[in-house]
Amino acid sequence: MARVRAKVRRELLIEAAVRVAARDGVAATTTRAVAAEAGASLASVHYCFDSKQELLREVLISIINELAGDWLPSATEGAGVAVLARAELRALWDVVEREPGKQQVTYELTHHALRTEGLEELARWQYEVYYERSAQRLRDIAARAAVEWTLPLPILTRMLMNMIDGLVLGWLVDRNSELARGALDAFADSLEGMSRAIVTSPGLEHS
Repeated sequence: MARVRAKVRRELLIEAAVRVAARDGVAATTTRAVAAEAGASLASVHYCFDSKQELLREVLISIINELAGDWLPSATEGAGVAVLARAELRALWDVVEREPGKQQVTYELTHHALRTEGLEELARWQYEVYYERSAQRLRDIAARAAVEWTLPLPILTRMLMNMIDGLVLGWLVDRNSELARGALDAFADSLEGMSRAIVTSPGLEHS
């Protein structure tokens, strides 16, 4: 690796680690493998990261931010809950099928974090991000459809995220996209029954 600034070198090494993890798995993501992937010296990896655990933390953060950022549904203003939810979930599923290796890494890193002293908070942070971003999607759907949810948002958020989590894991095993997409559509339709229209008082409309 040619001489580059420390911050740039660190980013390049994280990108290399993501590639190794997605291709070969977390167990194979050693500092030596990352150095080879990046065309860097092993010393440069140890200079940029205090430990392999720190490197894996950065890998997870990078993947979560990338996958969440790619989840961008098409605009469907004025549509109902089911149509909006289908658009959101289909956009998500496009990301899942496009990056299966990275999806698998997130599961591997969750279990690795839960079993590694000092990394437990990484798994907690991971799911806090998942829940917050899922909650934001639900808030957005409700606002665009002019409805409110009949369940408390934290409960509905957990239902949504855990459904997605299990569905993705199942798909990584059998790659049955047809059934996975059918389950997503069915869940989107069920969200319609968990909402009610926001009724605005006529007096408030003209106030």
